[in-house]
Amino acid sequence: MRKLFKLLTNKILITIFFFLLQIALTCFIVLVLTSISAWVYIGFSILSLFICLFIMGKDTNPGYKLAWVIPILVAPLFGGMMYISFGRSARLRRKERKRLAQTIRETCKHYDGALARTDERLDSLNESSHKLGTLVRNLSGYPVYEHTDVQYYSLGEDFYAALKDDLSKAEHSILLEYFIIERGKCWDGILEILQEKVATGVDVRVIYDDMGCLFTLPGNYAKKLKAMGIKAHVFNRIKPTFNIRMNNRTHRKIAVIDGKVAYTGGLNLADEYINEVEKYGHWKDTAIRMEGETAHAFAVMFMQFWLLLDRSQEPIDNFLLPAAQHDCRGFVQPVASDPGQNVQVIEKGLMEIIHNADRYVYINTPYLIPDNEFVTALCLAAQSGVDVRITMPHIPDKKTVFIMSRSFYPVLLKAGVKIYEYLPGFVHAKSMVCDDSIAYIGTCNLDYRSFYLHYECGAFLYDVPAIDDIKADYLATLEKCKEITYEEATDVTAFTKLARSVLRLFAPLM
Repeated sequence: MRKLFKLLTNKILITIFFFLLQIALTCFIVLVLTSISAWVYIGFSILSLFICLFIMGKDTNPGYKLAWVIPILVAPLFGGMMYISFGRSARLRRKERKRLAQTIRETCKHYDGALARTDERLDSLNESSHKLGTLVRNLSGYPVYEHTDVQYYSLGEDFYAALKDDLSKAEHSILLEYFIIERGKCWDGILEILQEKVATGVDVRVIYDDMGCLFTLPGNYAKKLKAMGIKAHVFNRIKPTFNIRMNNRTHRKIAVIDGKVAYTGGLNLADEYINEVEKYGHWKDTAIRMEGETAHAFAVMFMQFWLLLDRSQEPIDNFLLPAAQHDCRGFVQPVASDPGQNVQVIEKGLMEIIHNADRYVYINTPYLIPDNEFVTALCLAAQSGVDVRITMPHIPDKKTVFIMSRSFYPVLLKAGVKIYEYLPGFVHAKSMVCDDSIAYIGTCNLDYRSFYLHYECGAFLYDVPAIDDIKADYLATLEKCKEITYEEATDVTAFTKLARSVLRLFAPLM
C-alpha cells in the first residue's frame, strides 16, 4: 500500500498526468466547439493566420519562425493555441522581471572596477580578441579580468578531485548552481564535505534546476538539504501547465568557493560525468578552474538568481572576498546568457571567434543543431581556408537529437568543415579554441535550446596559458575519433533522409 501511495504521489507521474489531461481537455473543447458551429472553425483559422503574420513580423531567428508557421498552417485549430502556450518569447512574470532587473542593477556595481579597466586590457590584445571582448562587454556588460590563474581539466575525474579539494578548504562560503545533481558517488562525496563545512559555520548555498533533476532527485530534496543546514532553492519549478517558462532552464554549472575560486564547464554533479558509471560509453567532458577576481563575476551570477528565488535584499559583499592577484599572462571574460533579453550573447561571441579566425577553430559539442547564421559562419570560415573541426559523440544520449545533428553533416562537410566522432563514447564538452589565442569553455551547446531558451554561462579566455592545454587535449582526443567523410554522411536510406528533413524542420522547437 505504501509503494502504491508513493507511486501515485510521484512528482513525475503527477506532472505527466496533468499535462496530458490539459492536452486532452483542450482538444475535446476545440473539437466540440468546431462541431457545433462552422464559425468557430473559421474563427480559429483566422486566429492562426494572424498569429502567423505576427510571427513573421518578429525580430527573431528565421528558422524558429518557419518551425512554427508550418504546423500552424497545417493544423490551424491547434497550431495557434500551441504557439500561444509554447512559442512566445521566454520571459519571467512581471514581478519576477522587476525583481531580477533590480537585483542585476544592484549587483552589477561590483563589476565597476573591472569595467573601468576593461578597455585598457582589451587594447593589449590582438585585433580578434579585442573585437570579441568588446562585443561581449557591449552585449552583456561583463568586464575583462586579469591576474587570474586558469586551470583546465580534460576529464570529469580531474575536475571532481580539484573541486572536492577546494570545497574542503572553504572558510566563508560555497555557492553551487547546477542543471543536474544526482545522488551517487559524485554528489555524495560533495555533500559530505558540504555538511562538514556547514558544521564549521561556512555559508553553503545550492541551486539546482527542477527539470534537470526531475528524474535524479526527489521533489522535496531542497527541504532535505535545508534540514542539513544547507540553504537551497529549486530553479523554475515544474508545473503541469501550458507555459513557455517551463522551457527556460538554468543550464549553468557554477561553483564558487569563498569568492576566490570559481569553476564552470560542461560537468554536472552526477556519476556518469566522472566515469563512475557508463551510460553512453566513456564520458568526455571539460571544465576550468579560475582563481582570482574573475571568481567575483560567477559569485554575482549565482547571487542574482539566489536573490530572485529567495525574494530577499541580502547584500552580496560577503561572497566577494579579496582574491589573490596571480602573476599570470592573459585575461578572462566571464559571460552569462538570459533568454528573456533575446541577445544570444554566447552564440554571437562564438560566431565572432569563427568570423575572425585566421588559422584554425576547434570545437567540442554534444549536439550540433545550429541556426542558419551559425552554419553560414562555419562554412564561410572553412571555405576561406580556416581549419574548422568539430568533435561530436559517436554514442548518443538522445537518438532523435543525434539524427538531427547528423543532418547538418553534409552541408558542413561539403564546405570543408571536418567532423569527427568520439569512438569511445559521448562528448559532453562545450568548448572552442582558436589560433592559440582565444578559447571558450562553458555550458552552451550548439543548438537552439542553449542559444535561445536556456540560461547559460562560461568564460572567454584570451592569451592565458591554459589555451595551450585546451588545444593539446583537443588534438589528443582526435586520435580516439573517426573522421566522417561526405560520402558517409550522405550514404543513408531514403527513410533516414526523410526523417532528417522532418526533424530539421522542427529543430528550433526541440
